[in-house]
Amino acid sequence: MTALDKQILKMENTEPVEFLRQYTGGQPLSKQLVQLVYELKKTHAFSNGVINALFEYCLIENNYKIVRTYVLQLAEELDEVGVRNAHEVFRYLRERPYQKRQPESSPHVSDDADYNMEYVETNIALIAKQLHELRKEMNLKFNLMNQQLDQIERRLSQVADWLK
Repeated sequence: MTALDKQILKMENTEPVEFLRQYTGGQPLSKQLVQLVYELKKTHAFSNGVINALFEYCLIENNYKIVRTYVLQLAEELDEVGVRNAHEVFRYLRERPYQKRQPESSPHVSDDADYNMEYVETNIALIAKQLHELRKEMNLKFNLMNQQLDQIERRLSQVADWLK
């Protein structure tokens, strides 16, 4: 089984909400993004693999931002051509004309801004969490170094006392 086959199998067997959490470092997704997942399932009856492949493609194409209008536009195209799995999604999107790949500007800029803001807020929360974990780790190492220095200082004091 190739790496691509393993990736596609993972997409087929992972819930889209869980799949998207991988892009946020496990952080909870915005309510709007979860609603978009359920809208894709309800409106288009897509499998997990189709939804996950669609999101991965959109994230890569849009600098790791989910643009609702772009996702829905691609979903319509995928539904029209009748894709059934992640492999077919990638094949269709790879072969589609380049001019269609660019996200179109939309009068619903506020929707896009909301999703982009959710993405930014999620990334800020992820960075803050990583900073907190780093700070904890550094404090532990600092305390360990202090303990080791105290131990060295005690031993030096003992050596100095023995030499007297």
